[in-house]
Amino acid sequence: MNLGQKIEQLLKTTAMTKVELAKKLGLKDSSVISHWVKNRFRPDRANIAKLSDVFKKPISYFEDDDLYCADNSSYRLTEKKVYEILSSLPAVKKIGVQGEAKTDYFNFSLYYQAEEFLPVMLEGNTQPFAIKITSTEACPWASKDEYILCVPTTEIQNGKLYLVKTKKGYTIKKVYQKEETTKLKYFDNKTELFKNSEIKIFAQVLAFYRKPL
Repeated sequence: MNLGQKIEQLLKTTAMTKVELAKKLGLKDSSVISHWVKNRFRPDRANIAKLSDVFKKPISYFEDDDLYCADNSSYRLTEKKVYEILSSLPAVKKIGVQGEAKTDYFNFSLYYQAEEFLPVMLEGNTQPFAIKITSTEACPWASKDEYILCVPTTEIQNGKLYLVKTKKGYTIKKVYQKEETTKLKYFDNKTELFKNSEIKIFAQVLAFYRKPL
């Protein structure tokens, strides 16, 4: 049984929702739990420890049962080795980091050649890219030195996080769009109102990602 299946089973046996688990773990968005369950991302060591505490299971329980050496010995693959294996699989997309976000409004361009890549397991034929968050001022929803995975989109779902282009530059905000106006909502619930012609919704935030050690 892999880690995602174990988390899904624990949610069922404890009748706990993903939203409830996210709150117990101190996560900002329950979508992270969905990514864990689908094995798109793995929780880091800190979150593994929190899962152990919430579900009253030993940390070793949250290891994948199939991560053994070929000779069936009890030796577990190291995190670095797992990282190398995942990076080589066809299902893993190497997502280019297209820039850094240091302030609330920042410069960004998809035309720059990425100098850093993230190996991330994603489904579908999306063309994602990543932005590194070097300050929580740029995106309070993420932690410092996390990456934001984004996918270009023309469809808007109110209340979701988007990468938005304004006259001030690019910014990451929750979007609420009407026929003629778009409201950008900040982490502290402050809002900024724009005419639709004054901004461009560039991409939707897909997930937050912390690069494996």
